[in-house]
Formats: sequence, C-alpha cells, structure tokens
Amino acid sequence: MAAATVPPLKISVLHYQPSGDPMDPVVQDVGDALTSLGHAISFIAVHDRVFDLLKAIEKQKPDLVFNVCETFADDYRLEVNVAAVLELARVQFTGSGTAGLLLAQDKILTKQLLEYHEVNTPNFLTFDGEAFEAFGRMNFPLIVKPARSDASIGIGQHSVVKDWDELTKRVREIRKTLNDEALAEEFIDGREVYVGVIGTPTRPEILPIVELNWGAWNPDVPKVSDREVKFGDTGEDHPHLVIAEDISPELKARIERSALLAYRALKIRDYARVDFRISNKTGEPFVLEVNPNPYLEKDSELAMAAEHRGMSYAQLIEQIIESAANRYSLKVKAEKTSTGETPQVEAPREQRANT
Repeated sequence: MAAATVPPLKISVLHYQPSGDPMDPVVQDVGDALTSLGHAISFIAVHDRVFDLLKAIEKQKPDLVFNVCETFADDYRLEVNVAAVLELARVQFTGSGTAGLLLAQDKILTKQLLEYHEVNTPNFLTFDGEAFEAFGRMNFPLIVKPARSDASIGIGQHSVVKDWDELTKRVREIRKTLNDEALAEEFIDGREVYVGVIGTPTRPEILPIVELNWGAWNPDVPKVSDREVKFGDTGEDHPHLVIAEDISPELKARIERSALLAYRALKIRDYARVDFRISNKTGEPFVLEVNPNPYLEKDSELAMAAEHRGMSYAQLIEQIIESAANRYSLKVKAEKTSTGETPQVEAPREQRANT
C-alpha cells in the first residue's frame, strides 16, 4: 500500500445492538474491510437511547459514520429516525438520508413515485379503513403486503390471495397484527432478480444482475420471497443466489434503466438494491421494491454482484465511502502502488477538524 500523505479517515460504524444479542456479522465485515483500507475505525452500538448515540458520536468525533443501523428500539420503522438524528446533529454518514429512507420505507408512496417517473411496477390497490383505491386494472391472484414492512416481515405464502374474501381478510390481519396499512398488488409469476446501484445519483454504477434460483421449489406453490426463503436453509435444492444468465441485452438495458430511475426518484444515496420480477407471461420487468442501505454482509446480493464485476468486498465498501465523501466534500484521495494493492483513502486534517 502506498505511503499516506495525509491521515486516513476516522470512521465510526453505527449499528443496532440489543443487550444480550450477538453482534450482526455485517458489522464485523464492514469493520474489517475499513481496517484493511487503512481507515481508523471504532464502533457505536445503539439500542433505544438517543442520548447514548449522540454521546458516543461526541466522544469518538468521527470524520464519517458508516451507518448500518436498520432498527431502533426493536422497531425497524425507526431506521429513518436514526438518520434524522444524525442529520440534526450535523453528522456526516454513509447511505441514504431521511428523505430516501422515508420514501422507500412507505411502499405505497414508493409505487406512486415510480409510476410518476414511468417505472414499470405491478398494478396495485391501497386501503384506507374499509375503502380502497385501485391503480390500474387488477387481476387475481394478488399479493398483500404491509405498507411499511422490512425484511419480508408480514409476507408469506398466505400473502397470495385468489379472491376478494381472502383479500379483505388479509388486509384486516395486517392492520390488526402489524398495526400497518396494506398494499395489494398483482402477483407477478416469473424470475426474481436484484440490481445493485452504488455511487452518487449523478454518476452511479449499476452492478451485475443477481437472480434468486428457487432450487427444487414445488411448482404448485407460489414463489414468495418470505423470511424462510431469505434466511432459511441454503444449497442447490433450496432458494439461493446466482449471477443472472440468459438475459437479453434489451431486457438488461430496461432493467438497468428502471433501477437507475428508481435510485434517483427516491433520493437514494451511496448504495441500493432494486428488486424485480420478470413476468413469465409478457417478459416485462416489474420493480417490486427499492431498498436503500441494503444488507452488506459478505454473502449479500450486493457483495456477490460486486465480486462478479471484479470488485473485492473491501473495494465495494470503499466505493460507498467515496460516494459519501463526495457529498460532504471530504476530498477523498486514493493512492495505488504499481503492485495493484488496495487503495488507501485519506482526508485532509482541516476537513476532519470541522466535523
């Protein structure tokens, strides 16, 4: 690694940590990557006290916070509030801010914005009490989701409904058990693919397309990416991730264009994952969900796509750092040796002193 001409960045990794729970592997993965890149790192673990968060930041005085905190006080819907606190405290941090997290967290608002920007999404219904509003002509089967869920909470085989009775029953269940409104959209039977986007909105990079291989899935059971699919058993017979193949250049271009439009429309920063279904009937790609600050563990969709591009996990993390540094004018400088070693990122003393 090239000799440093200015000090490396001082970075605090912010993560959720309930008392007694093991640390999420992604925290150590990100920390190890930052260390390998020459940054000086520390960790900030938060659970349910804003005071503790602000106190730790004041003590550590980081140049940049690497935010992997997806929950607060056991409520995933408060992820956006963590970003809001950081913004109020004028702390510089990676990933999406309040606007991007808020827009993407509300699935109904997300779909309305995507439609406005002419991004293809399944036709859908929204519910207000017992009344509903349709956006496009609807055909059963439908899939019913909580409007503000995360990590497939509230989604399973029971989410696919075949008639109005099943639909109204599931809407009421979501309101009762999750204290949330419901979104129903046409169930798209087809290939499920994920597209990673990293970088600034003006100069983003689209990563290779990753596909969910369903393994030995029962063809009579609807393909629903529930928590069991995402976090259950792995192996060739079980759902697992692969690099997508047999996607025509025309379809690839359409998918990438939709991912980029979604990234910009929802005001997402630094990195995201956009989830698609490609209809078996029409071959059309539909955006199902847009995920700001997606999971960054070494085996994640984003890391797999980056590796296929020839980018190491540490280089993926550094791309995110560089995007954030560009936003805050940290004047990140990468230096490479002739041996091809990993670049080191550095920031000027005067920028760090003003943080």
